[in-house]
Amino acid sequence: MKRRTAIGVLGGVAGAPVLMPLDEVGRMLAWREQVLASAGLAGGDGAASTNGPADGGGVQAPSLLTPERSRVMEALAEVIIPETDTPGASEAGVTGFVAALVDGWLADDDRDRFLAGLDTVDPACRERFGSPFAECAPGEQAAFVGDLDEELTRLREDPAADETQSFFHNVKRFTLTAYFTSEAGLDALGYRTTFRTFEGCAPLTPREAGR
Repeated sequence: MKRRTAIGVLGGVAGAPVLMPLDEVGRMLAWREQVLASAGLAGGDGAASTNGPADGGGVQAPSLLTPERSRVMEALAEVIIPETDTPGASEAGVTGFVAALVDGWLADDDRDRFLAGLDTVDPACRERFGSPFAECAPGEQAAFVGDLDEELTRLREDPAADETQSFFHNVKRFTLTAYFTSEAGLDALGYRTTFRTFEGCAPLTPREAGR
């Protein structure tokens, strides 16, 4: 049975990331490593996980997040967290981490519902814009994601609805959690997660200095 423990933290970092205590950051980073390990992957940002987990002989098995689904997920994530003065979702390896969730962590029902939702995106965009989502113009992508977000808001405001059944609910929380537990995401928030060199009395960056 696939494990669901710690899924409750998804998206939690995005609420108030700078105020999170270091032990909470450490807990989430440890959970990230567990997710990657559950899919048979080494640590890091999960960029290689789109190839799928390794089988018993060390050969990479196909991922349930197929190349077609990966392109959709990566494009959706990049609309949610685009590259600005900080890295975007693609550079943070969001899609690779989502592949690890799909292949080694999510409960079967959650996984199947999420993948079924991803599979609706390209057909809907071809019908609406004439191209698969990843090949749509930025404005078309933004409009499509905006409609998904409006529908999610409607579900949240409906006492009889369950927003967690929306695949886009999971797209957003998977994207946010993958990003803010990646080195690129934590660096964007000002967390120093690695020490590649001894910096001595190096001057503070503008972010560290509060400017």
